[in-house]
Amino acid sequence: MKHLAAFALLALTSSSLIAQESRGPITNADVLSMTKSGLAEQTVVLAIGQGSANFDTSPQALIELKKAGVSDRVLNAMLSASKAPNSPASATAGHGDPSSLLAKALNALGPIEKLTSIQATHYIGKLTQSAAGAVVSSEFERVTCYPDRMYVATRGPTGLATTLVLTAEFNYVVNGKLTSSIPAANLDALRSSLRLDPLYVARHRGEFVLSYDGSEDVATERCDRLRIRNSEGNEAVWSIDKVGRLRRMSGKGSSGEVVTDLSDYHVVDGVNVAFKRHVVEGGRTSDLIITQYELNPAMNPTWFSPPAQQPSAGLRIRVLQEQSVPYVQQTGGGVSTRCNIAGSANTSMTATTVGNSTFGNADTNLGVTMNCNSYDTTMRWPHVLNAMLVEASDGNAYIIACDRAWRWSRCVPLRAGEVFNARLTNKGMAIQAFNTKGQESEPTYTILQSKSLH
Repeated sequence: MKHLAAFALLALTSSSLIAQESRGPITNADVLSMTKSGLAEQTVVLAIGQGSANFDTSPQALIELKKAGVSDRVLNAMLSASKAPNSPASATAGHGDPSSLLAKALNALGPIEKLTSIQATHYIGKLTQSAAGAVVSSEFERVTCYPDRMYVATRGPTGLATTLVLTAEFNYVVNGKLTSSIPAANLDALRSSLRLDPLYVARHRGEFVLSYDGSEDVATERCDRLRIRNSEGNEAVWSIDKVGRLRRMSGKGSSGEVVTDLSDYHVVDGVNVAFKRHVVEGGRTSDLIITQYELNPAMNPTWFSPPAQQPSAGLRIRVLQEQSVPYVQQTGGGVSTRCNIAGSANTSMTATTVGNSTFGNADTNLGVTMNCNSYDTTMRWPHVLNAMLVEASDGNAYIIACDRAWRWSRCVPLRAGEVFNARLTNKGMAIQAFNTKGQESEPTYTILQSKSLH
């Protein structure tokens, strides 16, 4: 899954656009008529934001509308729209007034009293991630408890599960058999994302420094960009369309800028939620489709339980370069010479006997030869050295290697662009790997060299 975290900067936002068919500017009488006809408050607000407006926002007019049953949220939408009288509610309605732009975005998200009552969110969906030409799909679950707790779990098609837990007291990631601490860069990015989430901003809106950051097109919508900075110096940029919907969130992640595009809006318990999120971070893209969403869920005690084993100082490594070098290893022996005698001796004999005496002769022919041969007794073993240059989350670059000497060796090359969980041991760097059935292995690679990247 492709992992972690990266999968963490996903946020809530607004609901579906409701088209308005109005030939002229909306007036106080139109708002009163829509309210009395039973239209939902959110529908009236969106109608105000979409069309041109010609409102009487004098104190007496507002009092009369309030007495007639018009809600405070609708009155606030009228006040916001009246800042550009007799003109369409355009994407530049918040230009020069970041406070009004923030109010517009939060108003489109939901009633402020509702937003400030939300302590936690829980959603389930389908996550598809793409990196280095590989595509991984998994089931996704996330629980966010403001301001400092997060639970994220994914399960791939092979059943391989990954779980991330973040609290004020501890943090860890469980991936297969490996339990590791969240790397510092990822940890900072996750905590920052929680404190720049729209629901957190709604509860603490007076604590942020706001500035207008121009405009941009998101899909087919022209959006104002609102830059939000908290007291810790962390920033996010919200791209807000003409009706106040948050269409894009940009911020700093663990490996560069993270851009999240939001679409497919639905109302859940009075709050507008984007059920589709497209996230780009570095060379990775993630697409999340939410299937279940709830506000202030009942807490499952397993979500934020301490780790079953002490987290190790885990690493996240990215392979930058790989090279496989064949060679032959020679052991023992040398040249050995052996000689031996071949053949045999043949003897022929003749004899003549006269009386008591025998006369004769014998001849012997030697048919033997010496044969000498030399032998090379050196043993030759074919090997392959698999060497990789990797960038690690501890701020170092490493050259790691393993030696493959037989077919069933666990020494396999790690391809450039691949990302792995790893840990340092007294024997080298142990790399977490999984086969196509989701079975885990942990081959150890020798560290040939390391160098700080800072």
